[in-house]
Amino acid sequence: MSLRDLNRHTRRRLRRHAALLAAWCIGLGLATSWLLLHGLAVRSPGLRYMVAAIVMYAGLVVGVRIWLLNFSRSVAADAGAFGRAEPADAAAFDAERQDAESRAGRRAGRISDGIDSLDVAGSVADWLGFDEGAALLLIPAIAIALFGGVLYLSALTPMLLVDGLAAMLAEVAVQFVFGALIARRVLRPKAHDAAWLTIVDKTWITGIAFVVFSAGAGWLLGELNPGGASIADLFR
Repeated sequence: MSLRDLNRHTRRRLRRHAALLAAWCIGLGLATSWLLLHGLAVRSPGLRYMVAAIVMYAGLVVGVRIWLLNFSRSVAADAGAFGRAEPADAAAFDAERQDAESRAGRRAGRISDGIDSLDVAGSVADWLGFDEGAALLLIPAIAIALFGGVLYLSALTPMLLVDGLAAMLAEVAVQFVFGALIARRVLRPKAHDAAWLTIVDKTWITGIAFVVFSAGAGWLLGELNPGGASIADLFR
């Protein structure tokens, strides 16, 4: 079961909680990196980002488990407001998704329209020539290119992140709160004792990929700016 299979009230609730959960994980990562740098003097971006990613993943698992306990109580207290989708709910979900994708596409288009690819290519070619200042301009050029890529993707990232987390919460809610629907037969919800293993089972691949990506991004940052401890050091 996905978000599309839940009614509007349940879907809105899960999306709000997914946004809060994303903010919680990001806050944990930023706080961990700051403490490692300023409290323990860990200057290696690769190590710091890897540890922060591990803490973020642990925070996600714990956060989903706490969410499940509270969501179960909410459903028990107001059972009529939560549940499966009616045909109108599914149609509304499809319309919301199409509208969100259209808006994200327009934002990404505006960003890309503001960048003249020929100018960028020409500038990079000039910077990488045999000019004596090429070495000084190389790092800022790469940083600006990466920043542009982040801006381009940022138009889609919020929707994908929140809806991805909300879809995962929907799966957990189905298994442990509402019960699964298989061949028109409703199976009873699972006992909450198995929640930890289920949450890890649904997220461990993404967690490992995120840790590896974070460590790689930190290593790349260290290679681009030896001795630097953060992205801000690229511009100093």
